[in-house]
Amino acid sequence: MSETSKPPGSPSDPAAPDAILREQAQHWVARLAGGDVDEAQLSTLEAWLASDQRHALAFARERALWQDLRAAFDRPTSSHDLPSGADTFPLRRRLAWFVPAAMAASLAFFLAAPSVMLDLRSDHRSAIGEVRSIALPDGTTAMLDSGAALSVDFDDKQRIVHLLAGRAWFDVRHEGRPFLVEAERGMTRDIGTSFEVDRKEGSVEIGVTQGTVQVRSPDGTQGPPLHAGERMRYSASELSALPAVPTSQLAPWRRGEILLDRQPIRAAIAELARYRSASVWAVGDFSKEAPISGMFLIERPEEALQTLVRMRQLRVIRLPGGHMIIRPATKS
Repeated sequence: MSETSKPPGSPSDPAAPDAILREQAQHWVARLAGGDVDEAQLSTLEAWLASDQRHALAFARERALWQDLRAAFDRPTSSHDLPSGADTFPLRRRLAWFVPAAMAASLAFFLAAPSVMLDLRSDHRSAIGEVRSIALPDGTTAMLDSGAALSVDFDDKQRIVHLLAGRAWFDVRHEGRPFLVEAERGMTRDIGTSFEVDRKEGSVEIGVTQGTVQVRSPDGTQGPPLHAGERMRYSASELSALPAVPTSQLAPWRRGEILLDRQPIRAAIAELARYRSASVWAVGDFSKEAPISGMFLIERPEEALQTLVRMRQLRVIRLPGGHMIIRPATKS
């Protein structure tokens, strides 16, 4: 690890004050969240966590900030949030309590902002690990996979659903107004069907379980009609067909199943991790690992990840709070 990338303070100092430990833990959480770690740095993190119980506790506290900030942001301010006897505090003592709290709140808002903004924009959301069925105002059924969010924009002329995060399956109730699903500035138009829209990092995938849809990419390119079992992907600059599959393999999460079909390891880890509240980081070069196939249960993501790790003899670092780092079987 270079001098510029070392955590603040001395990790090996048994007398390091809490402030230094907190800075070290914040450093590691930020590096992991940004994916900015290599093999040597992961080994350093392992050694740091194992060297002192205080390190693991500091890491757990800082990691919890990243997860609990939305609750902290949403909580209304009241007199119960102040220390007992706050009204009698001298000004200096009040400031001594308030300034760190204000700094923590500012950090909380910064980290929680994406989730908070998603809450503000969405009409319906599903929790991590939850598959949720909702009835839209027109009678259409929408099923939301883990961590999905959508907003509804219906008027007298058309029905538009904006998929803001995750993936959803729609069983459309047909009427005079067209039904459209917008995601990443592209549009999927129902022509009498049920279909899945999956918003990924930088692209969107559509699969038809029944009927027909028409897909238009963000640049205005319109693809051929998609029928049952057919799939398509679009990004900001591309629209392409994907291999057709049996309709039973489309959106298996509706049935509580995770279906992996010759899936690259990194993608398989991400698919299983989406149903787990604690984070899973896949770090390293998995290109030499054979793809994986199998069927797992959404309600058992821990068991699914453990099975995947055993199948490919991957290496796991278990962090405080249930978080995990998964590395290839061979050093990358």
